[in-house]
Amino acid sequence: MSDSIKVPDESITPPDQTSEVWLVPQPSSDPKDPLNWSSRRKYLILAVLCLASFSGAIAPLSGQLNLEQQEKIYHKSKVEEQYNNSAALAGMAGGPFFFAPIARCVGRSSVIFWCIVFTTVCQIWAAVMTHHNDYIAFIMSRLFAGFFGATPTTIGPRMLNDLFFLHQRGRAFTALHMAFLFGTIAGPTFSGFVSANSFFPVEFWWTVGLLGATAILAFLFLEETGFDRDRLENNPVIPEGYIKNRIATFFFGQRVVQPTTLKETMKIAITPFKIGICPVTIIMGIFTLISFGFYVGVNALVPVWVQKPPSEYGYGFTLKQNAAFTFCHWIGIIIVQIYSHAINDRIPLALARRFNKGIWKPEYRLHVLWIPSLILNPIGLGIFGATLQYHLHYMVLALAVFLVTIGSLASVPVTVNYVVECFTGYPAEAGIVIGAYRIVYGLTISFYINPWVAAVGVGWVYGMMAFFAVFSFFFVMLLMWKGEVIRQWQFRGLGKTEEGEVVGR
Repeated sequence: MSDSIKVPDESITPPDQTSEVWLVPQPSSDPKDPLNWSSRRKYLILAVLCLASFSGAIAPLSGQLNLEQQEKIYHKSKVEEQYNNSAALAGMAGGPFFFAPIARCVGRSSVIFWCIVFTTVCQIWAAVMTHHNDYIAFIMSRLFAGFFGATPTTIGPRMLNDLFFLHQRGRAFTALHMAFLFGTIAGPTFSGFVSANSFFPVEFWWTVGLLGATAILAFLFLEETGFDRDRLENNPVIPEGYIKNRIATFFFGQRVVQPTTLKETMKIAITPFKIGICPVTIIMGIFTLISFGFYVGVNALVPVWVQKPPSEYGYGFTLKQNAAFTFCHWIGIIIVQIYSHAINDRIPLALARRFNKGIWKPEYRLHVLWIPSLILNPIGLGIFGATLQYHLHYMVLALAVFLVTIGSLASVPVTVNYVVECFTGYPAEAGIVIGAYRIVYGLTISFYINPWVAAVGVGWVYGMMAFFAVFSFFFVMLLMWKGEVIRQWQFRGLGKTEEGEVVGR
């Protein structure tokens, strides 16, 4: 960090220097408080979380490209084979709702570790589904791989809130969600190359080693980050010996978390649904559903389009060519990582200093979305539709996918961070809700894309998506304008934010 760090003292008039950043929230005096941990310790946990998110995303989507072999074995069409992708997305949307309350009872790190283990089991399950009667079991393996695999990304925001100060969270959230999104891209790419000249189960077997290594690293380095700064006496006594600490954390997780009752657990279980129907979440959720949902729709169906024959708007790609084509996603996500790391914290902090005397409002985070969401995403969708309609060169299609990747993925850490900061008392639950909004469109598109294309033509399908993407940005603009008021319309006890905190002068 190049910024100098200051701890605010109400008795001292803060100097008028734009380079200063103050610590929000205020850490306690206890060295066990995660905010007081060393940077090395924090970033090691963040690195393991990113690896867990990456691996958890790779697993359920690793069978996305090798449609031809599956089509022959299961006697299904390519679109029907793509239902495995929809099942994986369904699991990724639903699993976090189940694990969030469990994480409160047995610990966040424990839930992440065991979900990685069970994701590994699901990958082995998929790899042995090679009989023509195994189609339903294969689809179920994808459902449960998503169910367990998405958990690190949805429990992660809770841990990031525990570990990092407000001025650091933008980059931390970017790292976590870019790791997850990179996994959704890398999984199909690696699996495509690995299985191009082999029997398709190998695309699942290689992920078993990756998940196993991830589980080992999680066991070695993840720590429980829950800490009550208001009532220090409520914090459990965590074993200091390394072996005893590992056993207590992962096998007897309730020993390292604050005691909770069944009533409190049920309250946590319904909290995501309460957050989900708050106006601020609905507004941001609609934007996320449309803007990111179109990327999911494009990404999930690109293998179908490029592997179709030219007579059906396709390009007749082989599996290896399809895997090589996915590198346009890779380039896009690298650009997103650089862009987001550079501005996701700097622009909001600069706006607070420039226009509000250094006083924080969560809406400042939304201003980084103008270029990617309002400009690049709609343009990319329009080019994508025109390329398929007029059968332009596949490099034009790659350009479209590249633009859609940047436009959509850049919004993910920002939208999650914003909603989490609207409900800072329930960051995991808020992240779960916005994640479900993000996935729901891509979950369903495989079921109705063919009738939609038949009704208006492939060009206008994606042309309409481009117009819808522009329309969706008006919801972001509404929050920029009146977010402070809209955030007040919510259930009692949910609305804890850091608005009004001084972040610098």
